[in-house]
Amino acid sequence: MAPRPDVSEERKEQILEAATEVFIRAGFHKARMDDIAKQAGLSKGALYWYFDSKDAIIQGIMDRMFAREFEQMNAFIDAEMPAREKLELYLEMTVEDIARFEALMPIMYEFWAMLLRKKRVKEVLGSYYKGFFDILIPIIQQGIDRGEFRDVNAEDVAVTVGAFIEGMFVLWAAIPDVVELERHLRAGANLIIESLSLNK
Repeated sequence: MAPRPDVSEERKEQILEAATEVFIRAGFHKARMDDIAKQAGLSKGALYWYFDSKDAIIQGIMDRMFAREFEQMNAFIDAEMPAREKLELYLEMTVEDIARFEALMPIMYEFWAMLLRKKRVKEVLGSYYKGFFDILIPIIQQGIDRGEFRDVNAEDVAVTVGAFIEGMFVLWAAIPDVVELERHLRAGANLIIESLSLNK
C-alpha cells in the first residue's frame, strides 16, 4: 500500500483557493468534488486525502475567511489609545476586509442561505459573530467607563453595529445601483461613532 501523503497546509490552501473559484462560478449545490479536484490540479482521490466531503471544504473556506480577520483585530483591544480611536480602527479594518472579500460575496450569501439548514454552518457563522462581539463590546465599554462614550448598553450597540453591517450586504445585493458598499459602510460607521461620542 502506498504511504499516505503529507497533509500540508500549503496544499490545503491550494484546494481551498480552487474550491472558492468553483463555488463562485457554480454555487455550492452544483459544484462537484470532481470540479474542485480539476481546478486544484489534483486527482479526486488525492483531494479526499485532504477533505473528505464538500461540507468539509465549505467549513475550511469559512474558517479561513474569518480566522484571518480576527488575528489583527484582537491585537488592539488592550492597546493604549482612546476607545474612540480603537472603535474607528476596528470598523475601518472591518470595512477593508469586506472590500477585500467583495468577490466572495456570492459565497457569503450561500452561507446565509444554509444558516437554518446546516448545523455546522450555523456553528461557524455563530462563532464568527460572537468573536465580532467579543472584540467590539469591550471597546465600547472602555469608552463608556472612560467617559468618551455616552452611558449606553455596550452589547446593544454591538448588536446594532452587526445588524447594520449584515443589512448593508442585503441592500447592496438588491440595489447595487444605489448602495456603494464601501462608502455606505464607512458613512454608517461614522454615524454610529458620532452618536456614541460625548466629545463631538
